[in-house]
Amino acid sequence: MIWFVFAAMTALAVGGILRPLLRPTVASASRADYDLTVYRDQLEEITRDVERGLLSADQAEAARTEIQRRMLASAEAEKFLAKPDIRAGRRIAMAIVVVLPLFALGFYMSLGAPELPDRPYAGRAAQIAEMKERSATIQGMVSRLAERLKASPDDGKGWAMLGRSYRALGDVDGAIDAYGKAVKLLPGDVPVRVDFAVLLLDQADGSALPERAVGLLKEVLVLDPSQPDALYFVGLDAAMTGDKAKAATLWTRLLETLPPDSPGRGQVQQQIDGLK
Repeated sequence: MIWFVFAAMTALAVGGILRPLLRPTVASASRADYDLTVYRDQLEEITRDVERGLLSADQAEAARTEIQRRMLASAEAEKFLAKPDIRAGRRIAMAIVVVLPLFALGFYMSLGAPELPDRPYAGRAAQIAEMKERSATIQGMVSRLAERLKASPDDGKGWAMLGRSYRALGDVDGAIDAYGKAVKLLPGDVPVRVDFAVLLLDQADGSALPERAVGLLKEVLVLDPSQPDALYFVGLDAAMTGDKAKAATLWTRLLETLPPDSPGRGQVQQQIDGLK
């Protein structure tokens, strides 16, 4: 029975690794845990300042709003686009399917101890409670932002922040709706269009790029002809639809914008060579 469980766990692990290798992904990194603790202390300090008469009610509310804005921004992951070579990704994926289970089995056989009991829940209670508190804090801030936007529906930057916040919370539908409002209200904003396009690309099934995402990135190229994400994905769309000349033009321009030591230069050059 225990080996059946191990096999199922290995299959899940392999599946989780294969998924990003076989389609475009968005990776993120954040200092949200540390920053959230600092901002929570600042909110408590504001309350103490009000009690001591150092801040008025209006000043305190303004300070809380600004800190909450920073908390939301901190909770959002820094995003970057990376489009792996599909064929290379599949070769790596197939290698993982074969090698990873064998390696894991050998490693576990030498060091594993399935007879040991699980860590008691009591030992994890404090950590779980802290995670729930952090999640509730972020959810509360996002809900308050959404309520404020009902009263100020023309706040394009507010809708953009709500879109990023919903995305960080995993609410894709809410993020798409908020980003859609933001791009209408911010006609010259490049970052919000790139963020929205990344979200849509992350939902793609790999057979074709979402038309709406490509349209947003084409708008970006009008506003900023050297924007690297737009150059890459609009070029990729051209290559996938058979317009090799356009793809080569856009990717060549992308090469000109990338630093000489950029790890992406080799990949882009390979894709240009593959068009010939």
